[in-house]
Amino acid sequence: MDSARDRWTSHIIDAEQLWDMEVIERGGFVCPGCAVDVFPASYRKDINKRRPYFKIGKGGAHADGCGIAGFLSAKTSTARKRGMTRASGGLPIPFPSRLVMDSVVETVLATAPHRAMQSMAAKLRRSPPALPHGAPIYHGHTVTTLRPICRIFMEFPNDRKQLAIRIPGVAGRTYGTAFRQLGFAGVRAQPVPTGLFYAPLSWDFATKGAGYEEWTLNAGAWPKGAKRPTAHYRVRINWSGWTGLQRATLRHELQRARKEVVGKKGLREKAWLFFVGSQDAHDPGLFVVDRYPLISCRVGEMRWPKRNAAAGRSL
Repeated sequence: MDSARDRWTSHIIDAEQLWDMEVIERGGFVCPGCAVDVFPASYRKDINKRRPYFKIGKGGAHADGCGIAGFLSAKTSTARKRGMTRASGGLPIPFPSRLVMDSVVETVLATAPHRAMQSMAAKLRRSPPALPHGAPIYHGHTVTTLRPICRIFMEFPNDRKQLAIRIPGVAGRTYGTAFRQLGFAGVRAQPVPTGLFYAPLSWDFATKGAGYEEWTLNAGAWPKGAKRPTAHYRVRINWSGWTGLQRATLRHELQRARKEVVGKKGLREKAWLFFVGSQDAHDPGLFVVDRYPLISCRVGEMRWPKRNAAAGRSL
């Protein structure tokens, strides 16, 4: 399971938020659909190769009719063949519909995760005291990092047009309009200088500077007939004001993703870098990211909506 409900706050927790917690209460989570106990797994970023997730303990089982269990059993085939969005705009699983930039929560999250979750929960409308049963339809929840948003974007290509999303500094109001792919059409000023951009990571190593690290994207300028690109976009991560945990977490995420794909030609899966950044006014090849919650890297095959292969908008 990619998400669970916090037992104490009723707030939906995406598994990748576990990376940002120094203290994790193993008994603090339940299934959002039937309230069976679930436990965090693969969250030790320096040890586990798989991304974090939640699992049912030995001898446990979802309740009969749990919508989450029913969806998981058919997740791969169903999600790829057709969209999952309901007429009301929801999904049969929890999904993020809003990213909140809360500097207090960002700071506290690194040292006192349950205080941070309580603080965030207080800002949101509380969930009903009784946990849902049967086959609920979820209409989105608030998250504090970009990671779970990027996961939904990649896993549900045929739902991007319908699913709502709100991200600070990003003009789009659906998954389909918020994300903007950077391709090889040329290094140029973007119509939206600040937005949610994405492109594969280059195989190059990062360039390090005073208070920042810069990564090259596999996007930019590749003239027709040329054997290789003539210019690449870069992303500069200004992390001088980040905590040590935040820098270590992102560096590990990027390095691990690069290691999974480097040297593997023809591989459908790529290391995709997603970021909310601003294009430099004097150097159009450079994007700058300042905030920890606004960058994420995922390895996987990018799929496109049916009948609209250009929906990713390569720029």
